[in-house]
Amino acid sequence: MRTMPKRSKKILLIALLLVLLFLIVRVPFELPPESGDIDFRPYWSSTYLLRNGQDFSNPEKMDEIERALTGWDLPFTMIAWFFPTGNLILLPYTYLTFSRASFYWLITNIIGLFISAILIWPKTNKKVWIPLLTIFGFSMTLISLKYGQVNTMVLLGVILFLTFYKKKQDFLAGSSLILTTIKPHLVILTLPLLILELFKRKNWRILAGFVSAFLVSVILLFLLNPEWPARFLHLVSYGMATVRLTPTINGLFVFTGNYFLGKRLWIIILVGSILSLWFYRNKVDIRNLIDISLICGLIISPIGWSYDQIMLLIPILHILEWITEGNINKFNAIIMVCVLLVANGISFYQRTLLVDDVWFFWPPILTGLLYGYACFQRHRVPIKQNSKEDA
Repeated sequence: MRTMPKRSKKILLIALLLVLLFLIVRVPFELPPESGDIDFRPYWSSTYLLRNGQDFSNPEKMDEIERALTGWDLPFTMIAWFFPTGNLILLPYTYLTFSRASFYWLITNIIGLFISAILIWPKTNKKVWIPLLTIFGFSMTLISLKYGQVNTMVLLGVILFLTFYKKKQDFLAGSSLILTTIKPHLVILTLPLLILELFKRKNWRILAGFVSAFLVSVILLFLLNPEWPARFLHLVSYGMATVRLTPTINGLFVFTGNYFLGKRLWIIILVGSILSLWFYRNKVDIRNLIDISLICGLIISPIGWSYDQIMLLIPILHILEWITEGNINKFNAIIMVCVLLVANGISFYQRTLLVDDVWFFWPPILTGLLYGYACFQRHRVPIKQNSKEDA
């Protein structure tokens, strides 16, 4: 029996994708209530205001748009907590009705997560079902999809950076980092430390890519809404003045009545990390730097929500990569996988209890302990089994 030629397979795949795209665009799908639109509502409303030159930091303006155009009827106003580069990403969606835009954003998120799973996994490792199952089975992924979050774009940005960096496509690697600015608190340690390490290595093309993407974004924002810097600063000051039970050390301090230390601890950690990296003369492994800084950032961030822990997928998938490549012995590998599965199950169960976000402080800490244990175990396996890492 003759097999289908590669060219025919590609044509068939493209045809199927085009048919699927046509169905998505033309068929009037409707999402179930509170699926993909909860947090997307303020993001969409903020972008709508920015596009029309209005004050996206004004709660009254936000309330007006949310009630008039998104069907919001609860007695409070939702505010969009993200950097205006996120508004640029969402700009095309404001030309659609809110219900339609919510559906397309959900599809966008799913596609983005699928791409992330494929890109972050080594091409030499054929077990591609592992990153797909891990990403789409992770509790923080599912809640992010339900809420219509934009943290998925930050995840994609980091993974695109890693992909282009490995391929030595430096300018594209740097440009990809613009996506991490959408929710800066998710990369509160990662982005500054990564830029510093790239500066130490004199990777000017990567830095040029990031600066170029940032400047283009700033120019577009000024063209759309000349007063955006003042409005964004007003939004930040309003947000930082709000006391929240965050799923971080800050949230634990707030829970115990200490509203001062938690919001400033990250500054001490960031300054200490920058000084340590600056005076460390050897090159630091980029992937490990990203993994560790993401974990630590999610532990000490002064703001955040539990679903932002979707960023833990990057270090978790690195652990699973080591396991599948035989860099960790079987007994320890089974223990780590079991711990990850149980932890994910517990976080699912916690979600059903509707507890405050502060009680989700533990996943980054647990991931950090597992990551450290995995690194220790890797060095106990013969060197010949270890995969080649970035210098």
